[in-house]
Amino acid sequence: MRLGWGWVGTDLGDYRKVDDTYGYQELGSLPPLPTQWFDGSFGWLAQVPIIDPKASDIGWGIEIDYMRPIEAVTVLPALGPNLPAAFTTLMSRPELLAAVPSCTACWWGLSKTAVPCSLDEGGELVRFLNDQQGCCHWYLHLLPDGGHRVLCGGLQYDAEQVGADEAAADLLVVAPDFESFVYRFWVENLAWYGVVGAELGWTELSTPVRDYLGHYRQGQRSVDGPVRSGRIFPVE
Repeated sequence: MRLGWGWVGTDLGDYRKVDDTYGYQELGSLPPLPTQWFDGSFGWLAQVPIIDPKASDIGWGIEIDYMRPIEAVTVLPALGPNLPAAFTTLMSRPELLAAVPSCTACWWGLSKTAVPCSLDEGGELVRFLNDQQGCCHWYLHLLPDGGHRVLCGGLQYDAEQVGADEAAADLLVVAPDFESFVYRFWVENLAWYGVVGAELGWTELSTPVRDYLGHYRQGQRSVDGPVRSGRIFPVE
């Protein structure tokens, strides 16, 4: 079965309004990513300042909630040999995990094992990120051909058996690969803290946030949609 593509994101103030905790965003409405930086090492996460020094000097007046790292080294072997290198790199480096903020109190948490995906024979799902209230979970989708992508859904697939029809109605493809997902999640959460949390002006935002939000300043519209009853319902 083919899944829809899009994004499950938070409010970005005047740049992108979302009324609920999360809102559906059409794939074509999203800012492009600096994929030239993506090589699986997450060097951009280790080297790019988390907040702009100028913004830090003037004081944000809020506490940024960075996600607690997990000890994943002993868990990764149980997830099988087909994990993408970028996934094992991030999960094996606590300092990188701790550099990713979440304005909705999401937390890193891995499945104990990879579980079969009912959508494709030979595919598997690995849960790696969770919303605080359990309304969303993010999964590494290991494809039968050896590729991967990132899905988001309201059900916990490593805790219950889900048929293909129900999974297709629940899941959304949110990134074509793991590093692309982490970058968009990282920069959008930094943007929330700067724009919504601290109400910073444009010149006070960090360079990665300005580069990202510049897409919306140029008049690009986003399409918002609700998250209901733990399931994501994209706008048709």
